[in-house]
Amino acid sequence: MNVRTTSSLPAPAGSLAGPAAGLRASAPLPSRGWLLGGLLSLVGALASGPALAKDEFDPDEADEEEKDEPKRRTDADGDLKEEDPDAELKSAGGKGSELKLDDEDGDLGPSKAQGPGEDTAVIYRKALEEFAQLTADEEALAWERYLRKYPKSLFRTKIDQRLEEINAQLYQDEVENSGGRASDAGRQELFFAQPMQLESIDPRSRLRAGFEWGFPDWVNLMVGGEYQLAREWSVHGGLRQRYTGWNVEAGTTYALVKSARTGFIVSGLGDVRLNLDPSHFALRPQLGVGKRFRFNKEVYLDAMVQGGSDLAFIDGLSPRVVGGANLSLAANNNLRVYFETSSYMKDLADEQIGSFRFNQVTFGMKFVQWKGKKQQKFEAGFGANAPYTSNYWSYHYGSIMGDVNYYLNPQN
Repeated sequence: MNVRTTSSLPAPAGSLAGPAAGLRASAPLPSRGWLLGGLLSLVGALASGPALAKDEFDPDEADEEEKDEPKRRTDADGDLKEEDPDAELKSAGGKGSELKLDDEDGDLGPSKAQGPGEDTAVIYRKALEEFAQLTADEEALAWERYLRKYPKSLFRTKIDQRLEEINAQLYQDEVENSGGRASDAGRQELFFAQPMQLESIDPRSRLRAGFEWGFPDWVNLMVGGEYQLAREWSVHGGLRQRYTGWNVEAGTTYALVKSARTGFIVSGLGDVRLNLDPSHFALRPQLGVGKRFRFNKEVYLDAMVQGGSDLAFIDGLSPRVVGGANLSLAANNNLRVYFETSSYMKDLADEQIGSFRFNQVTFGMKFVQWKGKKQQKFEAGFGANAPYTSNYWSYHYGSIMGDVNYYLNPQN
């Protein structure tokens, strides 16, 4: 048997010599099956890693755990502190208050006042029950007083909405006729202001009586009536003293435009008068324009201008210019304050002697009574007159006057 030993052979160049060389030569080489098994084990370990990680950490479970834990915030010293999740809800009602909902909708708010000028659900509900027994205008005044007492009311929006509903209802009641609701806006009455010295431009059914007493010896009595044939048309007649003497008068008024919605009126007036002493007759055609400026439900201003001619047949035709303007402020449903001018002139083109004129201002007050607050029933006024320019004509140096108008039901 031939035995080969490593010691008898020379070591090749560049190879390791000594014990290390012998160890390398004697170690067995790894097999291919072992290498393949190791690679498969490595791949399996890599594939099972994400699954194991998922089992160990679930972000959904972490969120739930975080929600269950109390909120943590830092205090002024930078230390962590726990916060009660109901702290904001408890503080919503203010110090020492509780959040309580009193109505079925759950939106009335806290039951205890938050501070000066604020109300509570209990106070508001009590006011609702009390004010429900009032009329519309009384309820509006009651809510206004309530807001003055509680300017920071928690229910300001609801109260404002209720006031808008009441104002709309009151305005609708104002433009209703006594026989019921008008069929359309074209049938609603305007109730335009009645002037003192000028002519009325709003056709209405009414009776009028008045007087004027001036210094030194001017006396005027007025008695007359007007009947409304239609909403836009009326006829009238009466007895009064004008600057030419006592007159019996008759005429008609027709409103070309009469709108309660816009507060605008344009009327034509055609009067005939018979002067008793000296005896003559005259025609008085005029045109009047009026406009109402409303500031709120009760307060408004009636502004009117009118002008025309008094065609007197005295030894021929003697035309005179007549007209003026009126401002009547309705301070509330029952009180009006007015200011008025009136003109009476002739021979305006006479450059040698100048024109004849007697122009005056009138101011005063009127008190109005309503029937059910829907229909004007009664009006009483008084005032004072003073001439502001006169030439050749001087009927008085100032006067006082008053009148009473009793309004009949309008035609529908």
